[in-house]
Amino acid sequence: WSSDVCSSDLVVSCRGIAVYDEQFHHGVNIIRGTNSSGKSTIADFIFYILGGEVAKFKAEAESCDEVIAEIEVNAKPLTLRRIVKTGGKQPVVVFYGDFSSAMASPVVGWQIFSMVRSSTKESFSQILFRSLDFPEVKTDMENSITMHQVLRLAYLDQLSPVDSLLRFESFDQPLIRHTVGDIMFGLYDDFLDRKSTRLNSSHA
Repeated sequence: WSSDVCSSDLVVSCRGIAVYDEQFHHGVNIIRGTNSSGKSTIADFIFYILGGEVAKFKAEAESCDEVIAEIEVNAKPLTLRRIVKTGGKQPVVVFYGDFSSAMASPVVGWQIFSMVRSSTKESFSQILFRSLDFPEVKTDMENSITMHQVLRLAYLDQLSPVDSLLRFESFDQPLIRHTVGDIMFGLYDDFLDRKSTRLNSSHA
């Protein structure tokens, strides 16, 4: 996966006022601060705006209204906004343009994408994967790999076991972990994966 994703603006608001407003640059960005200063909360917001599901926000984070981020996908800017709410798979609203253009157009140009795909509309994961030239992958249960599952490998929180490569979830599936690992390390082959899935199913 050679596509480039880089957040260039991240804004968290509460009652219409920006409580966190940071511009990031290409390369390594370091968020530093003393203990309990909010570093993990900012990382949670980045995970969340990119399609991750947060089981429980901290009280201070949950008091916020929304998070907005500009990301660069294959040299093209996208601006994302998402209401801050624990659980419920909140949709992501997408503007195909940079942060400044998005803020100048509060209604026109924004499209709402659910976290769950349907027969009539693509999910947020589907449109972001396509922008990234990322393969759309299904497991043996015909469940599609989502941004949340991919981000579990990209972002490991403090509550996950130190010997785990993926963010911990109680309803983890070994096949999904294996498939996400293959994709992220460039080992995924759709033909071989489907043959392996059928073989495993026939032996079950």
